[in-house]
Amino acid sequence: MRKFIAPFLLLILIIIVFHAWFFPGLLSTFDFPYFSPLMMKNAGVIPHAWGWHSSLDGFAMFLSPYSWVFPLIYVPQVIFGNLLGMSWSLITKIIYLYPYLILAVISPILLIRYIFPKNNFYLLAVLIFLFNTYALMLAGGEVFLTLAYVLLPLILIISIKTIDSRAPMIKNSIVLGLLVSAQIMFDPRVAYMTMFTVGIYFLFNICNSLILRRILYAFIIPGIIVVLLNTFWIFPSIMHGGNPVETLGVAYSATTAVNYLSFAKFENTISLLHPNWPENIFGKVSFMKPGFILLPILAFASLLFINKLKDKREKLFIIFFSFLGLLGAFLSKGSNDPFGGIYLWLFKYFPGFELFRDASKWYLLIALSYTILIPFSTWKIYEWLSRKNRFSILNFQNFFLFLVIFYLLFLIRPAIFGQLGGVFKTVIVPQDYARFEKFLYNQPEYFRTLWFPSKQRFGYYSQNHPEMSATALFNLYDNQNLFKKLQENTTEKILEEASIKYVIVPYDSEGEIFLTDRKYDKKLYLDTINELKTIKWLRPIDSFGRIIVFENLNYKDHFWSSDSNLKINYKYINPTLYEVDVRNAKKGDILVFSEAYDSNWTANAILSSKYNLFNSFILPKDGSYKLTVYYIIQDYVNIGLWISTAALLITLGSIAVLVKAK
Repeated sequence: MRKFIAPFLLLILIIIVFHAWFFPGLLSTFDFPYFSPLMMKNAGVIPHAWGWHSSLDGFAMFLSPYSWVFPLIYVPQVIFGNLLGMSWSLITKIIYLYPYLILAVISPILLIRYIFPKNNFYLLAVLIFLFNTYALMLAGGEVFLTLAYVLLPLILIISIKTIDSRAPMIKNSIVLGLLVSAQIMFDPRVAYMTMFTVGIYFLFNICNSLILRRILYAFIIPGIIVVLLNTFWIFPSIMHGGNPVETLGVAYSATTAVNYLSFAKFENTISLLHPNWPENIFGKVSFMKPGFILLPILAFASLLFINKLKDKREKLFIIFFSFLGLLGAFLSKGSNDPFGGIYLWLFKYFPGFELFRDASKWYLLIALSYTILIPFSTWKIYEWLSRKNRFSILNFQNFFLFLVIFYLLFLIRPAIFGQLGGVFKTVIVPQDYARFEKFLYNQPEYFRTLWFPSKQRFGYYSQNHPEMSATALFNLYDNQNLFKKLQENTTEKILEEASIKYVIVPYDSEGEIFLTDRKYDKKLYLDTINELKTIKWLRPIDSFGRIIVFENLNYKDHFWSSDSNLKINYKYINPTLYEVDVRNAKKGDILVFSEAYDSNWTANAILSSKYNLFNSFILPKDGSYKLTVYYIIQDYVNIGLWISTAALLITLGSIAVLVKAK
């Protein structure tokens, strides 16, 4: 009966901290998408090379480098939302949150039981892995990243088995390829850090024999599987050309972004204290909390017992995880001292490091390290106290264990007392947004909406009515500068040509947009409305509660021409394909397609030319046209889909055969 007490208490802790996940209600954050039933109707099961979902300036763009998330976001909507009629609230819990909790418990237990099978304090690994400040901050908002996080221990186990084994099994390599592919779908940055970790472990074993065989089974075979499973976005990305990170702009690729986002100091990172804990407000860095200093002391106390370990393999693990923790602490501080220039150099020159403008992602290595080291230290100190306390009536070892658990719980008391935000609390979609959604949905014509100053998480959008943020469109983040931009003569033309029909001031129900000193400012909201009322070419229409809507009467259609004699009709097939009928054309007339310019758009044999910000097609002769407007990169997506699907079927079939043969 006693052996069930600790698991039961752990279950109680999970229910207390994650209680909102077990009751009805919507869980949503600014970084975690919300989809209404009407929005889910737009979901499909085929990824496309063109889309506006990941665009930072509000216009659609080459989407293929980011389509790894497609199966994760849109396929559940089709299957569970459209076919089974589930709400997004229920889909969120079944597809994302509950699997996270299950894996967050199972994966660290499997890892520590594999590394130290005699350690009876393996539940401490769950306490560290699931309830450290970094993991709790991720779980509060970056749900996809957390799913990648919980796969790390599983991938590391299989990698260690493959590297350590004198006769690696092909089954391990195949499973490894599948898990890394899934991790890439959740978050490619975590997959990068995972393989970075595996590479370090391999270097720790570099003196072992059979190096080539280990490389083959631990890296080459899984790598081939990963590439094949992800061909549907890798192949078109190669054919399109360019660096996917650089297409996001200097906000993602410049070292100034690294300096700005290096919030954590070394004392934060070594103590596994997330710089935004516990408020999780971007840019709001908390002071160092002295209580966390004991955490690295407890972790690195494991080095005191290394000489007493008889198993060389266990010694290697302690050294490896200690090094991993120190390396993670150094990288997580970004460009801050000491030696912050090293991180900037890595960001600029080391392959793949440009993914980490936000250095705090490297907290993952610290969390993984302490997940192994702290239970090991606790185990060895407990054994040492047991020997010293052999003839005493006082049970010091149990008292020490109690203190460790109490200390770990004390560090996360804001989570225990329900003080965390994000998806730790349910939210309600205001009726204002439900009414406005129906208003937009019932308009069949194509147009965009411009949210001023930025979009709100409950705002409706679709392929027929894409949303844009004024801050992103104009690359201005101050309301006064945005107002000045709207008053410029050229802005009216830009919005007209961009097919923007409505300019919307959102109801900031979650207090995320109209902020002064990180607090909701109603005056800023009212000033925004009053300023927009002074724009002559915007006409106020009926408001939807606290959502204020202005109409741009002169907006242009998705396809348009400056020649009023040109008659244009078009049919939307998918984001990469349109059928367009043109009548009364004259040689040299220009058909404008209001999507961001990309030379890979074609209309029959006519290549796209740039017209201001957009694509255009110069008609070569008089008469009428039946044009097929197509984004040719989609051909490579289609080829990649066949390859990825075949690779998945072969991989799953191979695992089934190998398991049955065993």
